[in-house]
Amino acid sequence: MSKEISKDVETREPVKSRTEATREQALKKEQKGSQESKYPINELAANAKKVFGTRKECVVAALRAAGVLECTVAEASAIVKKFLAKEVE
Repeated sequence: MSKEISKDVETREPVKSRTEATREQALKKEQKGSQESKYPINELAANAKKVFGTRKECVVAALRAAGVLECTVAEASAIVKKFLAKEVE
């Protein structure tokens, strides 16, 4: 007696290619980035040393000069970095 083993090829799930997986990860990161929390100036300034490596007065001055009342950490970091790079006239 021989047993027949049937393989149902149609029920298998397709294997994702590396590029598809990478694309999905990039989309997830992009969506996550757009959902970053915004913080008020005083909260960003309170953590200035730890987050930006500078004094809180610098963070407050940079954000006020940019006209920002609240923003994400990434946005604040870019604003502070640009502010600190300015030359004093």
